[in-house]
Amino acid sequence: MAGKQKTKWGYRAAVAVLTIVAAALVLAYGLLSNDRSTTSSGDPASGDAPVSSAPQESSEPQGGEQSPTSAIQLPTEEDTVVSLLACGDNLIHPSVYYYAMECYAETHQEQCTYVATNDANYDFLPIYEHVAERMKSADICYINQETLSGGDGTKIYGYPTFNSPEAVGRTLKELGVDVVNMAHNHMLDAGNDSFLIHSDGFFRSLGMTPLGYYANQAATDTIPIVESKGLKFAFLAYTYSTNGITCNSGTYIPYLDESLVRKQVALAKQQADVVVVSAHWGDEDSYTPNAEQKRYAELFCSLGVDAVIGMHSHCIQPMQWMDRPDGKKMLLTYSLGNFVSGMQNGLNVLEGMLSFDVRKSAETGEITVENPVFTPLVLHYVKGQSVNTQLDTGYRGFKLYDLKDYTAELAAQHGVVWYETNRGHRTTLYGGAFGIESLYKTLQTVIPAEFLPEEYR
Repeated sequence: MAGKQKTKWGYRAAVAVLTIVAAALVLAYGLLSNDRSTTSSGDPASGDAPVSSAPQESSEPQGGEQSPTSAIQLPTEEDTVVSLLACGDNLIHPSVYYYAMECYAETHQEQCTYVATNDANYDFLPIYEHVAERMKSADICYINQETLSGGDGTKIYGYPTFNSPEAVGRTLKELGVDVVNMAHNHMLDAGNDSFLIHSDGFFRSLGMTPLGYYANQAATDTIPIVESKGLKFAFLAYTYSTNGITCNSGTYIPYLDESLVRKQVALAKQQADVVVVSAHWGDEDSYTPNAEQKRYAELFCSLGVDAVIGMHSHCIQPMQWMDRPDGKKMLLTYSLGNFVSGMQNGLNVLEGMLSFDVRKSAETGEITVENPVFTPLVLHYVKGQSVNTQLDTGYRGFKLYDLKDYTAELAAQHGVVWYETNRGHRTTLYGGAFGIESLYKTLQTVIPAEFLPEEYR
C-alpha cells in the first residue's frame, strides 16, 4: 500500500512540474511575439512577410489573464543597388600634359623642362580635384579615354594623332575608374593597332576593364563583364569611325554595325544582368543628334539595352528615356561632352557626369535603372605662356568645377574669353559670349529638366 501511495504522489508531482513548465513556455512565447509585433509593421510594400497579420483568440487561462499573441515577423532581404558614374571625353592635349608637368615640378620644387616623354614626371590629379571623391565613391566608374598610350619608346604627341603618357592611366586608376573606353575615332592614331594593343594590356595591368580591343573577329563573342554586389554588367562599345585610318592586322575594330550589335547584345543579355552600351557617334560641335545616332539608339532600345552612354560631339547633347518592347525603359544619353581637354570653344568646356542606380528587387528579382542625374561641369583654364612645341596653345590651370560652384570671376578669366576676344572666334553657347548666364542657358536648352539636379532647373 505504501508503495502505491508513493507512486501516486510521484505522479502528481511530475504533472505539477510539467504544468508549470508549460505555463512558463506559453507566457514566454506570448511576450516574445508581442515584442516582435512592436518592431515590425509587416507592410507589404516593404517586402515584409509576417506569418500571420491577425490576432488569434485563446481561452482564458487560470487567474483570468489573456494570453498575449501576435504575428512572428520573418527577416527580409534588402534590394541590391549599384551606383554607376560615367565621365565624357578625356582628351590629353599638349597644353594639358605640360600643365601636369608644371604641377609636378611645383610640388617637388623642381624646374619644369617641358620635355614630354612617357617616363617624365606628371601630376594630373589637381585637374580632377573637385570630382575625385565622386569618381572614387561610385560602385562602377566609366570614362572615355580618347587618347591612348603607346608606352616606352614612343613619342608623346597631341592632335591630330594623340599619344599620351602612361601617367594618365595611372591617374585614372587613382581616381577609381573601373571601365575605360577605347572604341573611338582615335583608337588607331598610331597608324596601326599598336597603341590600342599596348593600352589594352596597360589598363588591364592596373586592374581596369578596357573596351574596344578584339584580337580578331572571333573575339567579339567574348563580352566584357564587370561585377558589382553580385550584379553582372556587360559593357559593349562601338565607334562610328577611326578617322580614315584602317587596321591591316587581324585586329577587329568595333565599328557601328547592325549585325555586330545584334550578336553582342544577345550574348550580353544571356551572360549579364545589365547591358550598357558605349556609343562613339555624332557630329563634332553639334548639340543635335544626327540620323545615325537616332537609328542606332532605336536599335539598342529594340534589343533591350538598359543604358547608352554617348560621346564624341565634344559638347553636350540631349538625354531621354526610350520605351523598350518588353515594357521597360532604356536610358539614352547622346553625349556627355568633354571631360578634360585643351579644346577652345565655349561649348567644349560645358560638360557633365552621368550618374544612375541599377536596382535589383529582393522580392521580385526585377532589375531597373533609376535616379539618372546629369551633373553639369565646367572645365576651367586660363591663357598662359606657350612653350611653342607640339601645338601647345599655352592654356594652363586646368580644373573641373561643378557649374553651381563656378563664379563670374572665374568665367571672366577663362581661356575661352581670350579666344573669342583675341581671335575673333564665334560664340558657341546659347545666349552669346562665354559667361555664367550663357552656360546655364545652354545647359537648360539641351538637357531636359527631369535629369538635372534641382538647383539647375
